[in-house]
Amino acid sequence: MKHFMAEPLRALTKHLSLWHQVMRDRNVLETAKNRSLVAGAAFSIAFLLVFIRLADVMVIRSLWESPDHQMPHGVVASAKAGPRADILDRNGEILATHLVTGSVYANPKVIINAEEAAAKLSGLLPELDYKNILKKLKSETQGFVWIVRHISPKLQQAVNHLGIPGVYLQRDERRVYPYGSLVSHVLGYCGIDNDGLAGIEKFFDERLRKDPNFLQLSLDVRVQHIVHDELAKAIAEFQAEGGNAMVMKIDTGELLAMVSLPDYDPNLPNQNCGNATFNRNTLGVYEPGSTFKIFNTAISLETGTANLNSQYNNSSPIRIGRFKIDDWRVKIRGIINVREIFTHSSNIGSAKMALQFGSAAQRQFLGRFGLLKTATLELPEIGSPLVPMTWRDVTTMTVSYGYGIAVSPLQLLVAVAGIVNDGYIRSATLLKRDPKALVNAVKILSSKTSAQIRNLMRMVVTEGTAKTANIPGYDVCAKTGSAHKKEGRGYADKAKITDFIGVFPKDNPQYIVLVFLDNPQPTKNTYGFTTGGWNATPTGGRIIARMAPLLGVIPVTDGDAKEVIGLSTKLTPVTHTQDNIYDAE
Repeated sequence: MKHFMAEPLRALTKHLSLWHQVMRDRNVLETAKNRSLVAGAAFSIAFLLVFIRLADVMVIRSLWESPDHQMPHGVVASAKAGPRADILDRNGEILATHLVTGSVYANPKVIINAEEAAAKLSGLLPELDYKNILKKLKSETQGFVWIVRHISPKLQQAVNHLGIPGVYLQRDERRVYPYGSLVSHVLGYCGIDNDGLAGIEKFFDERLRKDPNFLQLSLDVRVQHIVHDELAKAIAEFQAEGGNAMVMKIDTGELLAMVSLPDYDPNLPNQNCGNATFNRNTLGVYEPGSTFKIFNTAISLETGTANLNSQYNNSSPIRIGRFKIDDWRVKIRGIINVREIFTHSSNIGSAKMALQFGSAAQRQFLGRFGLLKTATLELPEIGSPLVPMTWRDVTTMTVSYGYGIAVSPLQLLVAVAGIVNDGYIRSATLLKRDPKALVNAVKILSSKTSAQIRNLMRMVVTEGTAKTANIPGYDVCAKTGSAHKKEGRGYADKAKITDFIGVFPKDNPQYIVLVFLDNPQPTKNTYGFTTGGWNATPTGGRIIARMAPLLGVIPVTDGDAKEVIGLSTKLTPVTHTQDNIYDAE
């Protein structure tokens, strides 16, 4: 019996043990299940928070803190206005256009790790300063900062591959100038945001930004190249400090070339110094010297106070206190007529002619020629003439040969063009003009006086100081000039401004050329001389010789024309002393 009861008890005990084991396992499973649910819920909440943050960063803030909302004022507006209009020369050559680029910007409010982002960006773009970038990326007030502007497609791709949250790429445009420095002083340049800062770019800034149609200039890039080339050669040959030159179409006033050296590359506006960006043709004003005798002689002939045969005595200087007005390099001494005064550039004769028509007539005519007021041209860089405050007899005499008054080369060019153009003056322009829609020119001189001046200027080429501009077949008329540079309250003994102005052909003047050289030095070929006939004139002659056939000017038969570019005749100056404050030429 006892044995019989033992077996069921063992079985029951075993079952109870198994039941307790099952209950313990079930509890363990339930606990694990509950923990899994809690962990899953926590993970889901965390994932949801990350998702919300990403949505905030990538969508919501991207919309409200995009470049449209955060860019500096005017940047987006200019970008949305479309590309800046192209600028062309008169023959359709592209002088300025735009290049599509990319720029990198950042939203500091979205940047997660500023130090890491700055390190990656400065490592990829060595020109960026790590500390400067880090400062930008840590800004607490700005939602937009530029990182770098106008980078190449390759670098754009590299920046994109960095995958930095808060750093973005934007389509951008950059102004480019295919001819580099060739047309720099005319075109000017743009800033990093494509706003015009100088030259045509500044003058027509609004038009170029808003009107997609190209702007066509009067310049001929072929003539511009010739002028630039010859002027650069002259500056190198004569070791001049600089120089400038222009070519204008007389009947329309269109400027075909305008060069000022030294110049600069408008593609690199931040790397150019002030001296290089200075436009000597329009902003500079100079005492031009004897080229002013064109105006003096024209006034004398027009007022009737003299004719071509009127005679004057230049045998002795005109004394003004301790100074004197004398002739230099003028071979003829004694009684000379107007032709000889002009051809051989006599200061004494010019001064005596001016005293005859007087100060009032001189001021009146110089004003009529446009020499007493600021010139007009489609450039912001325009200089005003320096006009005498009081106009005494001594002023009248010195102005007669280009001292005591300073004008811009542009003013000189326009005035002489008017005198030789049958007496009709027309304002200069840098825009291509339709000959059928020209503004009426102003009559400043009689046709008779205009023809007489052209004949006198032709004599300067055949017999006077401009023989090196006597280009066969083109009947060139010219006048040369030299003036000592101002130094303190007086004038430098050696430093000069030399100039040449030439017109061709004589009987039907089509083009006018002007050349200025700043402080040219003597050479072996000039026999120690530094006046305009020895440096500016041959430069002008070479420009005419190269450009005339290009522009289709038909050569004429000219019996007195001869090849004299290699002229080596030595001219012997008359006595010249330091108290001759006003040189001839």
